[in-house]
Amino acid sequence: MTNPIKQADQALVDRLGRITPANGYLTDAGTRIKEGWLSDLMQSDDLVFPFIAKQPGLYVPGSWGPGAVLTRVGRRIVGAVDGSRDDYLEQLEELYCDLVACLQVPEGIPNPWGPKGPRQVTLEPGQMFPPGEGLAAGTVLFPLQLHIHINAGRTP
Repeated sequence: MTNPIKQADQALVDRLGRITPANGYLTDAGTRIKEGWLSDLMQSDDLVFPFIAKQPGLYVPGSWGPGAVLTRVGRRIVGAVDGSRDDYLEQLEELYCDLVACLQVPEGIPNPWGPKGPRQVTLEPGQMFPPGEGLAAGTVLFPLQLHIHINAGRTP
C-alpha cells in the first residue's frame, strides 16, 4: 500500500512549486520550498528570501466510509520574507496573495489536486508576524487541512 499522506504532501509541494512570476504569481517563493521548523531553516548559510516552509499541523480524526477513512491531515505553510527590508510588510502581503491564489481551489472542480493528492484542502485563517524575537524574517502562517482517503483493510 502506498502512503496516502506522503502522496498528498507531494501534491501540496508540487502545487506550491507553481508560485513563480512565469505562472502569474507575484513572487518566486515556489522555487524555494523547504520542510522543517522555521527557526532551524533560518540557520541555513544559503538562505534566500522569499521561501515557503512546510511543517506538520493538527491531525483531525477521520470518519469511516465504505472501505476507507476520510481524515484531515494538518500542515502549516509558512511564507518568509527578508525582515531587514523596510518593505517587508508589502512582501508579506504579496506572498499572502500568492499562497491564497495557489492553495484555494474553486468549488465544484473534481479532484483538483490530482489523482494522488488530497480530495480537498481547507484553509484556516492566515496570520502575519513581523520580524523580531530573534527571527530576522517577516512571516505569514497558513494552517491547512489536507482531506485524505486512507483505504481500510478492515472495518470497525
